[in-house]
Amino acid sequence: MTVNRPLEGVFVPVTTPFLDDEEINEKAFVDQLEWVAAQGAHGVVVGGSTGEGYAIDDDEFATLVALATRTVGARLPVVASIIADSTRGAIRRAARIAGENLAALQIAPPHYIFSPSEEGFIEFYRKLADTSPLPIIIYNVISWARISPLLAREVMNAVPSVIAIKQSGTDFQVYADLVRQVGAERIFAANDGALMSCYDLGAAGSIAAIAAAAPKANVRLWNAVKGGQRREAAAWHDKLLDLWSALSGTNLPARVKAAQSLQGIATGIPRGPMIPVTDAERMRISEALSRLH
Repeated sequence: MTVNRPLEGVFVPVTTPFLDDEEINEKAFVDQLEWVAAQGAHGVVVGGSTGEGYAIDDDEFATLVALATRTVGARLPVVASIIADSTRGAIRRAARIAGENLAALQIAPPHYIFSPSEEGFIEFYRKLADTSPLPIIIYNVISWARISPLLAREVMNAVPSVIAIKQSGTDFQVYADLVRQVGAERIFAANDGALMSCYDLGAAGSIAAIAAAAPKANVRLWNAVKGGQRREAAAWHDKLLDLWSALSGTNLPARVKAAQSLQGIATGIPRGPMIPVTDAERMRISEALSRLH
């Protein structure tokens, strides 16, 4: 069954729960998906940075995508996030999930050491589009392999399957420039500390780590902005900014997992070289979560 919904709103980049031996805890993953859906999320993203997609292999990626589509695919759009260091690797990973009930692919540019040329970026997305019928969202997250606002426009013009871009980072001027180049409705915000401002500029929605830590509060912020409830939106923004201050920085996936575990969601350990949060980090996250009620 295909979900016929627009790609908009709060898409939660779910985490990948691991057991003590670092194997995937499939039951916990399914439970997390159900929790996210019950919190009112508008969609889910599997295998992104928050989901430690850089640390899982192709088989594990395919397993996670299959679990997600079978668990919530009839209710929510599911986006699969591909992080690979070559065009060949990205195509191979996309092929492993062909036939799944997916709404789109979120694809980061190759980024091992060297940044491709602009022509290389365009050719990368063109070749992915040639091998998959799914819409593509550029995953603009790699600091040394950035897709500039002008290049994003060129990629979208050259490859019609590229329908949107997820813009990560803290530079709001770059975000504003991106709005001018491709249109706000083609951007998913991942500026976790400034989502209200991104929504004000007309973002299609967000795919932000903070939504995995507090799905319901993030949905309430989105709804308040869209409903013109400025005071309520500002209040949620302020509370979420406290949470983001506790989450941001190094070891982010582990901190998001800690936030989830504090709410009764089994997440297990992060996969090495990430390490579990300290007691001090966990306490700070707990305090921030308590202010969301």
